Amino acid sequence: MIWIRADANHKIGSGHVMRCLSIAGELKRQGEEVCFLVADEESLPLLQARGQEFLVLHSDYLEPEGELERLEELLRERKPDFFLADSYYVTEAYLSRVRRLVPVGYLDDLGRDFAVDLLINYNIFCDDFSYKMMPRDKMLTGVAYAPLRKEFSGVSYRVREKAARVLITTGGSDGYNLAGQLLERVLSHPPASGLEYRVVSGAYNQHLEKLEALAAGRPNVRIYSNVSQMQELMKECDIAVSAGGSTLYELCAVGVPMICFSFVESQGRIVECFREKDLVCYGGSYLTLGKQLLEDITDNIVRLMEDPALRRKYSEKMKSLVDGQGAARIAERLTAGRKGL
Repeated sequence: MIWIRADANHKIGSGHVMRCLSIAGELKRQGEEVCFLVADEESLPLLQARGQEFLVLHSDYLEPEGELERLEELLRERKPDFFLADSYYVTEAYLSRVRRLVPVGYLDDLGRDFAVDLLINYNIFCDDFSYKMMPRDKMLTGVAYAPLRKEFSGVSYRVREKAARVLITTGGSDGYNLAGQLLERVLSHPPASGLEYRVVSGAYNQHLEKLEALAAGRPNVRIYSNVSQMQELMKECDIAVSAGGSTLYELCAVGVPMICFSFVESQGRIVECFREKDLVCYGGSYLTLGKQLLEDITDNIVRLMEDPALRRKYSEKMKSLVDGQGAARIAERLTAGRKGL
């Protein structure tokens, strides 16, 4: 049995749980049992929709050390084989106490140099970090380990000569309603207004009703929520606009030319790194640009729409970066936990 500690809610979005669900899916395919541990009930719809076993710790996701006494009781009672943590809020002390009872892995985005049994950082910018406490053979780093769902492996995608459809996705939550703001802008901009727009509303987007009202009476706008076949939706589109996060790696695996942007600090480095490697059109940061971000993204939509050669260039470079096998590679290493990783 492998335990995974992650949370999702309207403040932090769904990214941590979703990427761990990808890993869990591969673990199950390899014959492992998996149980998620979550702070509260807010993430349960994501887990229940996928038939995933879970335990609710009834704790504060911002202060996970407060759950340690209960967690240690559960670890002694149920004796899992491995514990994988995916949270920005766990501390070195938290992981150290858990590690006394079970081997521990940590899924890292921030360069946190913890002493664990396995460290995973699949980010395109992982070379920015120096993990002094971790031996190389206890680390899985680089985009080869991007934990995508099985549907993103071996995808065939063709760049069409004429761009007709644009995907807009802002992640699990969108506190600024950037999807709605951008939709209003492109629909009022003549060169972009004739395109079709597919807008994905995340699981914790509190602006879904506003998006649906904006789409009402507009045949070229569709709003999607609770998307189960994201790869198919991506394949239908010629251009994507995406906030920083795991969706960027999904779009790479499919090969959809994209414009990426950030609206929270944690997204900034991934977006910048995609720009530095000339993999995308760069939208910028809402935190620094404000409404100007909407203008810049709209201009880039028109630029990609009018240049099929540029779309082909980005598509080819993106697909060469991500093959969709990262979750399987992580699962293979985790199942080796019984043998000391």
